[in-house]
Amino acid sequence: MSTILAIASLAVVGVAAVWNWGAVEILSHAVVEKAFATLGAQYDRPAQAVPQAAAAAKPASSGGPSMTPVVSNGTPASAIAERSKIAGPARAAPAGELCGIGDKLTIAFYERVELEEDKWGRGSGSALRGLVQRPELSGPYTVQDDGTISVPLLGAIRVAERSTLQVRTDLAEAFDQLLGHKGVVNILSVEHAPIYVLGPVKSPGSFKYVSGMTVLHAMALAGGLDRAASEPWQKIEAVRESLRRSGSADAMLKLLARAAVLKAERDGAEPKIPLRLIDLAGAAEAANLVREQADRRKVIATARINRERTLQSSLEAAKQDVAVYGRTEALDDLVKLRQERANSMRALADRNVISATVMNQVQIELTDAEQRKREALNQYATAKQRLATLEAEGFRIQADIRNDLEVEIEAIERQIADNEREYNISDGVLNTLPAVRAQKEANRTTYQVVRQTATGPVAIESNGMTVLQPGDLVNIIVNEGDAKTQANSNQANSSQVNSSQVNSSQANPSQVNSSQVNSNQAGSPAPAASPTDRPPVGRTSDRKEIGRAVADQTTAPK
Repeated sequence: MSTILAIASLAVVGVAAVWNWGAVEILSHAVVEKAFATLGAQYDRPAQAVPQAAAAAKPASSGGPSMTPVVSNGTPASAIAERSKIAGPARAAPAGELCGIGDKLTIAFYERVELEEDKWGRGSGSALRGLVQRPELSGPYTVQDDGTISVPLLGAIRVAERSTLQVRTDLAEAFDQLLGHKGVVNILSVEHAPIYVLGPVKSPGSFKYVSGMTVLHAMALAGGLDRAASEPWQKIEAVRESLRRSGSADAMLKLLARAAVLKAERDGAEPKIPLRLIDLAGAAEAANLVREQADRRKVIATARINRERTLQSSLEAAKQDVAVYGRTEALDDLVKLRQERANSMRALADRNVISATVMNQVQIELTDAEQRKREALNQYATAKQRLATLEAEGFRIQADIRNDLEVEIEAIERQIADNEREYNISDGVLNTLPAVRAQKEANRTTYQVVRQTATGPVAIESNGMTVLQPGDLVNIIVNEGDAKTQANSNQANSSQVNSSQVNSSQANPSQVNSSQVNSNQAGSPAPAASPTDRPPVGRTSDRKEIGRAVADQTTAPK
């Protein structure tokens, strides 16, 4: 009984295999794919799409089995057709993008074949067309220097300066002419030649090319300029010195503006904006600072002006008093007249012409006139003394104001000199830090693009916005002007040495060797100063000169 059941089961399995031949074929192709993967003979096979067995085979309306067309790796032909449209790799090549020398193309070839006749007795009507990948043709290809790729059996195919669509068409035509079959060619990806970055960057070398990238993009990929700012102590020192220099600069701005206002007040003129203030803050900001300090000084200046006006009024009043009290001519005449009357009356009294009472009355009138004269003289003296006091007070006030201004100006200039010194020290420390020096040198960076052409490599000067092409080399040059200047200086010095040697040899033929040695010692060029040893150019040197001038002016004897 068990034997009968086993035979029946085998019969059922056989019938199921006949009706589900598609699933059996899928399973067999999966085994073949595994073997190819193990042997390493498969190149860039598209992603697998394993259909379910139930969907792989469906009964046809005629009662016979109907199979879905598949390729040799078990993928349905419809999936392959769809996949050829969407190009499944990570970076599909745009149809309009041109290929170039050094590009790496990953190409997959598929051949259209007729499936063998059904070995289970199905008629020829069940034979379907399928796609079989050609691993001996598929794989990566690099565009050679002549602009072609060499494909086995197909030969050299022109690729350079052609789009991927044109290359794919040429490959398909060559494939059809060789095999006589319609095939499918798919360019899975295009990897362009890398670009190269050379110069003082953090990570020089080769980098993957991306369409549309510029020189600045390449510089960013290389990590930017190598500013040697990775040490923490440099960052801390740079921040500290930057804050110190900023504080000194801010203090100098206010001090310079205040000094200009005080000097104008001392000289009785309009404030003049110092050149140093313009150098630090600019013309507009310098004018605003001077105007602000002048507004703050207006309160003190107004009080001083009011005090001077009051003093001037007192002086005018004192002068009027002196003028009034100085008019004693009438009193002098009155005293003289009464003195003459008293003398005449005294003569009459001596002759007993008038009585003693009358004489006493005349004497009292004389005494009264003399008293009035003395009082007038006293008031005149008091007025003159008051006038002298007011004038002295006016001179003292003017002297005090001028002295206060001079003292304040001197103190401000000392503070300016101190801040200038601190500013220069901080600036010097910052200039010695590699990170800050590289930051300043970045402003003098030039770019050069070396590009391969049909006539050979050419150098292209760039400002950083040049669009790169595959295979370009970006050369970053820092301080090219300084290097050229130094080279020219060395060349001039060397030519001067040579000329001095020739002159000395012509002048003293008998002492050629000794004169040459002496001329070499006397005219040999000094070692070229490094960029860090050269004195700073521009504002830094101006700051030092101004700082020394201010210090000399401050310490000079008054």
